[in-house]
Amino acid sequence: MELHEKLELVNSKETFLEFVKALIDDKQDEEKKELISPSSPFAEGANGWQNITISDFLGAAHSYSTDSINGIDLSWKGFATFLYAGKMYE
Repeated sequence: MELHEKLELVNSKETFLEFVKALIDDKQDEEKKELISPSSPFAEGANGWQNITISDFLGAAHSYSTDSINGIDLSWKGFATFLYAGKMYE
């Protein structure tokens, strides 16, 4: 199943965490592909990733959420806690 299809299935904590795992797997898969055959620095990566640093990734997520006409439907505190845990949780 494609990543965008998994995104459409998110409707609970469990499916959210499954999506996050799929997102991680997708990025790790791209990193392996890029070691074998690097993409142009002016193009997206093998799996379509455009933001390879955490600051670029978070910046793009922030821009999307502020630029989106209808906003994003989620628990902001829950999502913020999730990201914060990524910073410090071992």
